[in-house]
Amino acid sequence: MGSKTRTQRWKVEAGRAEPAPDDLATEEPLEIRLLFRGESRVVAVTMRTPGADAELAAGFLFAEGVVDRPGRIRGFTFPEPRRGVLSLADQAGEHASNVIEVELDGEGPEPELAPLDRHFFATSACGVCGKAGLESLRLRVPTELP
Repeated sequence: MGSKTRTQRWKVEAGRAEPAPDDLATEEPLEIRLLFRGESRVVAVTMRTPGADAELAAGFLFAEGVVDRPGRIRGFTFPEPRRGVLSLADQAGEHASNVIEVELDGEGPEPELAPLDRHFFATSACGVCGKAGLESLRLRVPTELP
């Protein structure tokens, strides 16, 4: 499964209905886990169109202030799907997990995760919706990346 899902819709013309194929944008949950000094912690669940999950997780962690530079991230793993976790069908040789683990280097300070404790649903939207004003978008990310 990729960025689109094949489906069937009904096309109605001149009082006649007939089936027709269609593509829908795929949206799946992604659980982002942080691995730091051997400990794992879930930091977020977001909705996204599958693909570029590592980039999404890295950008999320940067925007939330968990990482301050790309070199802080040691690597990404996609654990095997487990019972109770939604997972994508493994097609086209892609990973089949809706879980990504982001491993941080153990050299830096322990990340501050308390601000990530949330009890609401996050989406893969750009982050503008729900903000009180444009200035509030700059609060989390004070500088641009090159």
